[in-house]
Amino acid sequence: MQRNMLTRCVIFCGCIILQSWFAMSCSTSCICFKKGNVFCFGETITEIPKDIPSNTTELLVLETHVNLIDNITFIKYEDLEKLVLLKNKIKYIHEDAFKFLRRLTDLEISATPLSQLKSGLFDEQLEIEKLAVIYNEIKDLPCGLFLNNKKLKMLSLHGNKIVGICKDAFVNLALLEELNLSSNDINEIPPGLFKALKKLKILKLNNNQIRKLYPDLFADLRELTELTLQVNTITNVLKYTFASLVSLEKLNLMSNSIKVLSPEVFSSLSRLSFLSLERNQLEDLPNGIFNSTESLTMLSLAKNKLKTIPGNMFSSLAKIEKIVLSYNQIEKLEENIFNGLDSATHLNLDNNNISFIDSNVFSHMNSLNVITLHQNLLTTVPKGLFEDLYQLHTLLLHSNPLSCNCSLSYFLKWLKDNKEEIHVSDTECVEPQKYRGKTIQSLKKQDLECPVLASNPDSRPYPLLKNSQHVENTHIPSCNHHLTEEGILQFTCDLIVCSSMDIQISVWQESSTSTFIHSPVNIQPNCAITKVNVTINTGTT
Repeated sequence: MQRNMLTRCVIFCGCIILQSWFAMSCSTSCICFKKGNVFCFGETITEIPKDIPSNTTELLVLETHVNLIDNITFIKYEDLEKLVLLKNKIKYIHEDAFKFLRRLTDLEISATPLSQLKSGLFDEQLEIEKLAVIYNEIKDLPCGLFLNNKKLKMLSLHGNKIVGICKDAFVNLALLEELNLSSNDINEIPPGLFKALKKLKILKLNNNQIRKLYPDLFADLRELTELTLQVNTITNVLKYTFASLVSLEKLNLMSNSIKVLSPEVFSSLSRLSFLSLERNQLEDLPNGIFNSTESLTMLSLAKNKLKTIPGNMFSSLAKIEKIVLSYNQIEKLEENIFNGLDSATHLNLDNNNISFIDSNVFSHMNSLNVITLHQNLLTTVPKGLFEDLYQLHTLLLHSNPLSCNCSLSYFLKWLKDNKEEIHVSDTECVEPQKYRGKTIQSLKKQDLECPVLASNPDSRPYPLLKNSQHVENTHIPSCNHHLTEEGILQFTCDLIVCSSMDIQISVWQESSTSTFIHSPVNIQPNCAITKVNVTINTGTT
């Protein structure tokens, strides 16, 4: 709040300096300007000066020791159209203080110790369009306080200590376009409070103590484009809470205590472009929850308790540019988890428990500029993971327990090939011990100790089989084996098979033996050459 007030003071003072060329003498304690603007500033001022011109149209009173506004303070200033009382010591305003200011269209009372607004205080402001009573000590609002302010378009009441609001507080504000009730102590929004506000476009309810949203609370706000509900104590959002908000473009539910969401909760929000569910307690996402939010460009699910993301969860989000999944408990990135995110430029996955990434998970995300994968549990980088990301310029992968062995040979080559185009954070090895603390970028290919490629494939005759009987020995193309630098062993054999073939592979380890048996049937009427491929990945996956 202090920063906001300081910024406003600097702006005001800057405007005063710029306009000082047009200043004229009119008061012993204020600066006056030719266009009817008056600026009063300084701690020596203890009451609104009585010697400013009666035809003043704009009056700014800034950082004075004025502590009350009585019923005759503004009796001479019927031409006032704008009045700003900013950072003064005002503790009391008489209910008839603004009685003579019938031409007022813009009124602000900010950053004072004022704790009460008297009933009838704004009754004579029939022309007022902008009213701000912000960063004061106001605790409650009289029910009929704004009854006569039918032309109001913007009402700001944020930064006070308001606890409750009468349900008819805004009953006559049919033209209101912006309502700011943020940063108060409101714990409940009564049903019907916004019923008359059919023109409302911006509603700010953030930084309160709101626990519950009634089902029809927003039912009449069909023109609303922005709704902020962050930093409250909301635990549940009912199925049709946002059903009438067909024009909504921005929805912020950050920093609440939401545990569960209905699949239909956002089903009417086809124009929504910004959605934040950050800092809640979501453990999973229901299938279809984003099916109707096809206009989303930014989605944040950070700092929840998500362990898995269902496949195709984001398949309707063709316009998404940034998706934030940081600070969850995600363990795996399966191949179809990001289907639909073809336009995404920023993907934040840091600070999770990711230990497995499918090599094709980013294959369709050709627009990605930034990927954050730091602070996870990755021990290797799958071959081809970043192969098609031609727009990528930043990759954060530090603070993962990488095993710098042959399984990282692809990644090391990729790093060397792209070191000029892509910034990759320094990523240290954890294993083996001799490389611990060294960055993968500092290693050479031979440091990864990949096995030497086999150069003498085995070749020998194989018997022709017919009905499980040996017919004759026939020489056919040999079996070959090949070991790649990534640690993948490949066997390829061409066999003549007439009716059946058994493939048996056994793996011996110190504590156990496992066997795989496969018996394909040759359905050809005659004997046929059959190709058998066996691939063994000896690297770390």
